[in-house]
Amino acid sequence: MSQRSEGRQDKPQSKIPDQTPSVRSFEIKRADSKELVGEDYFQEKILHVDPRFIGRIFSVEVQKVRLPDGRETTREIVRHPGGACVVALDADDTVYLVHQYRVGTGGPLREIPAGKLEPPEDALSCARRELAEETGIVADRWDLLTRFNPSPGYTDEIISIYLARGLSQGYAQPDEGEFISCERILLYDALEEVRQGTLTDGKTCLGILLTADLIGYTRL
Repeated sequence: MSQRSEGRQDKPQSKIPDQTPSVRSFEIKRADSKELVGEDYFQEKILHVDPRFIGRIFSVEVQKVRLPDGRETTREIVRHPGGACVVALDADDTVYLVHQYRVGTGGPLREIPAGKLEPPEDALSCARRELAEETGIVADRWDLLTRFNPSPGYTDEIISIYLARGLSQGYAQPDEGEFISCERILLYDALEEVRQGTLTDGKTCLGILLTADLIGYTRL
């Protein structure tokens, strides 16, 4: 009896040459492995800091650093005071988005209320202020959803995302030079827009997803 299964055909040999790049193999260690290297293995030593730009929102510096293997290189870093943003959730499961022009995208963007910290204020104070300024909303209950690094490859910015509930409406007072409008949208519809890629702002996507998870949204 043939060892080949009935109806089974051998896979034809590919005539395309193997173009897989040559990569030095390594073993991935378990997270709890005692063989994992310490954090010092990845540490870079700062040799010199050259401030290049100091602006209203951020500053830029160039660092000369020594790598773990002894070589030297430069790093370009954007220094930022950090920011806070707010998912304002109403009792009927609607959330609030603001529309405003963003120079980085060259056009209008829809996002949850947000802004940068004005030292020495903390993240929660910033979140309360931005929500009131941009939407006129004040909230009775505040929960921290998460803090995250939006672009750790070149900036030290940290953004805190808060969930605000127990909302009451007041009057918006945007900063001078801010031209914004406000939109109420069902949390479910916001989730769909995250999935479809029509909501593209990173902090907004993360805030919407975390809010849905926190309240046990069944339509995830």
